[in-house]
Amino acid sequence: MSMTATTDYRSSIATAPISTRSWLLCAWAVLCTLTLSAVKIPIGFDLRLGQIALAGTFFVLILHDMHREQLHWGALLSVTGCGLMLSALSLFSNYPQVNELTFIVKYVLVYPMAFYTGMRLVSLVRAGRMAELLELVLLFAAVLAVVLFFHPIPALIHERPAYLSYGLKGSFWEQGEFAFFSGLFLLAALALRLEHRHWPQRRWPIALLYFFVIGCALASYNKTIWIALIGACLAAALFYRGRSHISGVARGWALRLALIATVGAVALAAYNEWLPAGEKLVTAAMLQNKWDNERGAALRVAWDLVMQAPLLGHGFGFVEAYFGNYPSEIIGLGSGSAQLFNVYLDIWLSAGVPGLIYALGMLIVVFSGRSLFSVLVVSYLFVFANANPVGQHEYYHLFLGMAFAAGRDPSQPVTAS
Repeated sequence: MSMTATTDYRSSIATAPISTRSWLLCAWAVLCTLTLSAVKIPIGFDLRLGQIALAGTFFVLILHDMHREQLHWGALLSVTGCGLMLSALSLFSNYPQVNELTFIVKYVLVYPMAFYTGMRLVSLVRAGRMAELLELVLLFAAVLAVVLFFHPIPALIHERPAYLSYGLKGSFWEQGEFAFFSGLFLLAALALRLEHRHWPQRRWPIALLYFFVIGCALASYNKTIWIALIGACLAAALFYRGRSHISGVARGWALRLALIATVGAVALAAYNEWLPAGEKLVTAAMLQNKWDNERGAALRVAWDLVMQAPLLGHGFGFVEAYFGNYPSEIIGLGSGSAQLFNVYLDIWLSAGVPGLIYALGMLIVVFSGRSLFSVLVVSYLFVFANANPVGQHEYYHLFLGMAFAAGRDPSQPVTAS
């Protein structure tokens, strides 16, 4: 083979497009392994399997985009730059901190990688295929949660104290994280199918999957998921306007989503009343106890701390350093608690006003009424993050990136194939 022929052969390989199947495999590797929160690889420090898959996929995307001169510098540098700014504020803090470096690595590396990966995968994978992938990962995690509940596998589960070991949580850290994942994937897959009208001829397997997931979510005993799902549907009914050529669909679905939210709220209230006294999802006494002794007590203390340094915050790791002195049964937080229940109050406490602007500003920038996926996902993330510490999970930033692309990237197809 001549030198010219060899060069042409190598050039053709370099410029050959990566198939959709390959991108689907990358997306599956990231989404599926991130469900295995308790699986760690000890290499001097604990490295999670999902973070390895995320980093690998991110670098493949970067190389792909650089080679084709499609690198989205603006989005990548914006998220990374904000992370660097917040990290600099933390480094200059004089308050006590625990595991500060872990937070810096997350804000400078992990969160930008998750955001960019989600943004690009949505642009490279057709909506119908992405919906199918989300449902496949959802099925995997839900089945695994049931299996681990009846047959615990130490390598796949995170052991919790006896008084917190109730309900389904699968391979996630806790029940709330499993519920967050279940609602997020179900809502995202449904949004893609509705907006892009991608339905198989037989819909009953999808209906069975959704009912199975809803049952698993109920078995997690988490309350926030239902508030977040209902709130997301109401937000979509108010703000979803759709792209110009499907505006009629948008108007039609506004009333349907409002109806779904109303029926869901009524059904959930009826189910709660039907449950025996000791198994109810929520009671007035339960809410009062949480406000007096658990999350409410923690939030009141946190608010007082925010007011002590409202502009620049106390630095990353301050939450664990400060609340570690409180017995967990008194205030709902204790040693090992790295984040408050409210994500936005937490970042305000840690990184001051710049941190709060970063967290809320990202939601505002990502939110787009042109995309049902964007409206539902961003609304769900916002509501859930006000009552559960999900802001540190890669899924939070991965789906923000996906919502950003779904609302703005013209390469995201309108009709699935």
